[in-house]
Amino acid sequence: MMMSPDDYIGKIVRLKGTFTSYEDQENGAIRCGVFVKDAAACCAQGFDVIMPEDAVYPEDYPASDTEVTIVGELQIDQELQEYGFIFLRLENVIFE
Repeated sequence: MMMSPDDYIGKIVRLKGTFTSYEDQENGAIRCGVFVKDAAACCAQGFDVIMPEDAVYPEDYPASDTEVTIVGELQIDQELQEYGFIFLRLENVIFE
């Protein structure tokens, strides 16, 4: 996905990884992500997680640092792209 992101953008993907959440110190918003290890388990790729608008924190969220299987639509975070890197995120997610 990282080598050819255009092949996956807009598609529904299913990933298994470690869920994390934290409070943004600048605006108090809850930020979420999932870290997925590669096949050798030596490296990981992080994906921002955009919860559905009606999700309530913490009731509708997994506990931080737990293993999850997540399904969502893969998108490029256009806001962060200005730094010269591609940041991928999952939108409209559900947890299996």
